[in-house]
Amino acid sequence: MERHTVEYTFDGELLSSVAGEYADLTLYRTDEDTYFVHLDARKDAGHSVLEIGENPRGFSEHDIRVMRPELLEAQGR
Repeated sequence: MERHTVEYTFDGELLSSVAGEYADLTLYRTDEDTYFVHLDARKDAGHSVLEIGENPRGFSEHDIRVMRPELLEAQGR
Protein backbone atom coordinates (compact mmCIF):
# COMPACT_ATOMS: atom_id res chain seq x y z
CA MET A 1 0.00 0.00 0.00
CA GLU A 2 1.30 3.45 -0.89
CA ARG A 3 0.70 6.61 1.11
CA HIS A 4 -0.29 9.78 -0.67
CA THR A 5 -0.68 13.34 0.49
CA VAL A 6 -3.69 15.28 -0.73
CA GLU A 7 -4.39 18.98 -0.39
CA TYR A 8 -8.04 19.93 0.09
CA THR A 9 -8.94 23.61 -0.03
CA PHE A 10 -12.17 25.11 1.30
CA ASP A 11 -13.42 28.39 2.70
CA GLY A 12 -14.52 28.05 6.28
CA GLU A 13 -14.58 29.65 9.69
CA LEU A 14 -12.64 27.97 12.48
CA LEU A 15 -15.20 27.46 15.27
CA SER A 16 -13.45 25.39 17.92
CA SER A 17 -10.64 23.02 18.67
CA VAL A 18 -10.37 20.24 21.26
CA ALA A 19 -7.12 18.56 22.28
CA GLY A 20 -7.63 14.92 23.08
CA GLU A 21 -5.36 12.22 24.45
CA TYR A 22 -4.88 10.58 21.06
CA ALA A 23 -6.02 13.22 18.58
CA ASP A 24 -6.82 16.90 18.25
CA LEU A 25 -10.13 17.88 16.63
CA THR A 26 -10.85 21.18 14.89
CA LEU A 27 -14.31 22.25 13.71
CA TYR A 28 -14.87 24.48 10.67
CA ARG A 29 -18.13 25.91 9.29
CA THR A 30 -18.46 26.75 5.61
CA ASP A 31 -20.48 29.53 4.00
CA GLU A 32 -23.10 26.88 3.12
CA ASP A 33 -23.63 26.16 6.86
CA THR A 34 -22.03 22.75 6.66
CA TYR A 35 -19.21 21.53 8.88
CA PHE A 36 -15.82 19.91 8.36
CA VAL A 37 -13.80 18.26 11.15
CA HIS A 38 -10.02 18.04 10.99
CA LEU A 39 -8.76 15.08 13.01
CA ASP A 40 -5.03 15.20 13.72
CA ALA A 41 -3.67 12.05 15.39
CA ARG A 42 -0.05 12.55 14.34
CA LYS A 43 1.08 13.15 17.94
CA ASP A 44 0.19 9.49 18.60
CA ALA A 45 1.87 8.21 15.40
CA GLY A 46 -1.48 8.28 13.61
CA HIS A 47 -2.61 10.26 10.62
CA SER A 48 -4.33 13.52 9.85
CA VAL A 49 -7.66 13.59 7.99
CA LEU A 50 -10.39 16.03 7.09
CA GLU A 51 -13.73 14.42 7.90
CA ILE A 52 -16.42 15.61 5.50
CA GLY A 53 -19.02 12.88 5.93
CA GLU A 54 -20.79 11.07 3.14
CA ASN A 55 -21.72 14.38 1.57
CA PRO A 56 -18.61 15.97 0.01
CA ARG A 57 -19.97 19.39 1.01
CA GLY A 58 -19.70 18.49 4.70
CA PHE A 59 -21.68 17.49 7.78
CA SER A 60 -24.94 19.07 8.89
CA GLU A 61 -25.19 20.72 12.32
CA HIS A 62 -27.27 17.73 13.46
CA ASP A 63 -24.48 15.37 12.41
CA ILE A 64 -21.95 17.34 14.45
CA ARG A 65 -24.26 17.48 17.50
CA VAL A 66 -24.60 13.68 17.40
CA MET A 67 -21.06 12.64 16.40
CA ARG A 68 -18.81 15.38 17.83
CA PRO A 69 -20.75 17.26 20.55
CA GLU A 70 -17.52 18.20 22.34
CA LEU A 71 -16.64 20.51 19.45
CA LEU A 72 -19.86 22.48 19.76
CA GLU A 73 -19.47 22.62 23.54
CA ALA A 74 -15.93 23.98 23.12
CA GLN A 75 -17.26 26.68 20.80
CA GLY A 76 -19.20 28.26 23.64
CA ARG A 77 -16.10 28.67 25.82
